[in-house]
Amino acid sequence: MHIGTWDHEDFLGRRCTLEDAISVLEEAGLDGAALVPTDQCDNAGLLEQAQASLARGYSGALWFFPWVRPVVEGQPGREDLDWVEANLDSVTGLKIHPSLSRYRVTDEVFRPALELADAKELVVLVHCGRWQEIASFRFAVEAAQRHPRAKFLLAHGGGDTPPLATAACEMVAELGVDNVSFEFSGLREYWVIERNVRRLGASRYLMGSDYCLAHPRMYLGAVAGMNLSTADKERILGTNAVELFGKPMGGAA
Repeated sequence: MHIGTWDHEDFLGRRCTLEDAISVLEEAGLDGAALVPTDQCDNAGLLEQAQASLARGYSGALWFFPWVRPVVEGQPGREDLDWVEANLDSVTGLKIHPSLSRYRVTDEVFRPALELADAKELVVLVHCGRWQEIASFRFAVEAAQRHPRAKFLLAHGGGDTPPLATAACEMVAELGVDNVSFEFSGLREYWVIERNVRRLGASRYLMGSDYCLAHPRMYLGAVAGMNLSTADKERILGTNAVELFGKPMGGAA
């Protein structure tokens, strides 16, 4: 779930607070979420909101993924990483967005972030999209191979179209890359995830929502429509997140 206000022109100033997001979670019958800032990259502000929600008694599981920009001279990427290192006790993983950063995740500018993730065994949530020259799942899988102690979570199923999501699944299966999982927000074709679960296993797929740009009920409906076992659906709806992310903020179960 993205918390904050979006700058990108496509999103028309869409915004939400964590309080808004928690209301949506509760209405959808969900008891936790991975939290990511919007493209304003207000990591400190989101951490403050999360800590305040837990102090007020929110009992759900919150996992925090600060947005890390590329380390380029004169830009705030190094400041992002310094902030992450100072707040590691509250951090589950890092968010990297190649499309908006305009660098591949394998580019040298992201090496410090990936080395930190590898050293601390963090999750790396990587945007994967249609811009194959920059945001291809292939670069995320390559980064995962280079950094085997980090846990890579590829967004949008590895690419938000059936051919991309299927190719991403096939690449991971054929190479035997065991530190790559997928969340499938943004992918409308639920049957693609159903197919990929059968190929790679239910343990590799997590339901995502991309809120506040989409709604978790959309993806709850997608999972309900999948021709999978109850056990597989339970993994996708929550068990995999708990296993992959580990201890949430505040130590909630």
